[in-house]
Amino acid sequence: MNKLVKYLLVALMLLGLTVSVFAGGGQEEKVEEKGKLVLATLNSVEGQTTKKALLAFAELKGIEVEIVEAPYSNLFEKQVLDMSQGTGLYDIVLLDDPWFTQYAENGWLTDLGPFFEKKGESGLSDDFIPTSAAISHYPYKTGKVYAIPFFGNAQMFFYRADLFAKYGLNRAPKTWDETYAVMKKIYDSEEGVYGYVLRGQQGNPVVAQFMPVFWSFGGRMFSDDKSKVQIDTPEALNALNFFLKLKDISPPGAESFNAQQLATHMLQGTAATTINWPAFVPAFEDPKQSKIVGKIGYAPIPSGTVTGSSEIGHWIAAVPAGSKNKELAFDFIHWATSAEKQKEHAKAMGTPPTRLSVFTDPELVKMDEFKHYPILKDCIANSTPRPRIANWNEVENTFGIYLSMAVAGKISPKEALSKAQAEVEKLMKKAGYMK
Repeated sequence: MNKLVKYLLVALMLLGLTVSVFAGGGQEEKVEEKGKLVLATLNSVEGQTTKKALLAFAELKGIEVEIVEAPYSNLFEKQVLDMSQGTGLYDIVLLDDPWFTQYAENGWLTDLGPFFEKKGESGLSDDFIPTSAAISHYPYKTGKVYAIPFFGNAQMFFYRADLFAKYGLNRAPKTWDETYAVMKKIYDSEEGVYGYVLRGQQGNPVVAQFMPVFWSFGGRMFSDDKSKVQIDTPEALNALNFFLKLKDISPPGAESFNAQQLATHMLQGTAATTINWPAFVPAFEDPKQSKIVGKIGYAPIPSGTVTGSSEIGHWIAAVPAGSKNKELAFDFIHWATSAEKQKEHAKAMGTPPTRLSVFTDPELVKMDEFKHYPILKDCIANSTPRPRIANWNEVENTFGIYLSMAVAGKISPKEALSKAQAEVEKLMKKAGYMK
């Protein structure tokens, strides 16, 4: 590669633009291309893992790749713009699973069935956790496969096992009643330690934090056929009232907190519990970053009036319908989500797998940074997906506005649920789910 090309690549990277890389062994003369893949991915650890995997695949295959990285909301916008217009800019998209229904329902994704058949496979491997596989089908669980689950996110309950033992609970908490009793004791008795740290930022953050509490009190946002909105209900009110009790034992400013603030309070030892994603576990077990190494416990979501359930939040990979290199794109996703590669990703980047064999791998489960794997596996297996509706982003944002207002004390819990019910009904009628 000559100096001018190197300078141009560096300039593009500094500007945050996409960069094309030819992975052909570093020859001065470019060999004949065998294909090109363009990936749209997140600028996070999951995105970096996907990027690293694609570069390795490109080196293996001798192909050119282009990687478009963007923050969460911008990534969604970029993907929707490309696929809705059919411009075919991207061959592979890494997407948050709540986006999947909109993508599949609009015909923006490629049916992967024929590509599995070409490899002599009937579809997704039985090694994938069933709930991980379910969110990759459209319709949910029973339909065709339009994606492959890449990273196995599901919420867990993080708690200070040392403090829970100090205040009388020598095991993982099972119910919200017993959990709150210990959290309140810690809040009242431990100087500088809050009982909980709540994620109350408007939109996705507060909804993601509320949903597992909502479900554990028997709440469901919609009827099974999506024809009725069920936000303003006694179950939802009980859940929101309890959610506000958690806010009362959280640090000041919780109404504006996102996932990173939750992790920071846990890392610094200034909060005893929270609900968060597994991506933060490696930091909790790292003495260079954490003041709670060896003190934190991992548990499923506590139960309220019904059994607790985590919100599933997988990152899944799909091939846009407009891709110009569908088979090559599928080959990459199939290769990168194999058990061998998922184990490599976990060891190198800390990203959680979606395959049972990786969660139970003897080498991994012996390591401190993966001691949460048995709990995470169970949390994924017993998780609940966000409602499978094409307009979930709009619904979530609307619901999140009123939840955040209630958390901030601007409106009452009852008013928040009543207003959210009315606004979500309008959105569901507009989208054709309701008459």
